[in-house]
Amino acid sequence: MSNIIKEILTIRGMLTTTFLCLLTGAAYVDMRRKRIPDSFVFGILLTAVAGLFFQDKPNMGERVLGAAAVSIPMLLISLFVPGAFGGGDIKLMSACGLYLGTEAVFYSFFHALVLGGGYSLYLIIHKNKSRKEQIAFGPFLAAGIVWRLIFQVLKG
Repeated sequence: MSNIIKEILTIRGMLTTTFLCLLTGAAYVDMRRKRIPDSFVFGILLTAVAGLFFQDKPNMGERVLGAAAVSIPMLLISLFVPGAFGGGDIKLMSACGLYLGTEAVFYSFFHALVLGGGYSLYLIIHKNKSRKEQIAFGPFLAAGIVWRLIFQVLKG
């Protein structure tokens, strides 16, 4: 247990804690207002930039690719399918990709799609929503990211 406390007290641990707090705030506001404020995205972006100096993994190339790997496809999908993703979701995943790197952002997004899709299916089956109605996707993105980070910690 004391190793976990020591890790949290390192700069790397503080960056991860800051990242998770900002991510939680973005998810909470999105759940309430269906909007992710730019201030949360900017905070995550600053945390990711600080991570370049204080975290050895992922490297800069993986981070830059991670920023584009999910957010650009999300942007393209939203151009062809209006309302598929909101601008806040796209910006959030770009900033998170810069923090997480390519592999983690892909897994995070996959988990978010499964969770969000399952929740939407549940709402449709129980007649709480129609197929045309939108849900706040930020909480599912956050859950997918947290799930991935937990997996990375357990994996070692």
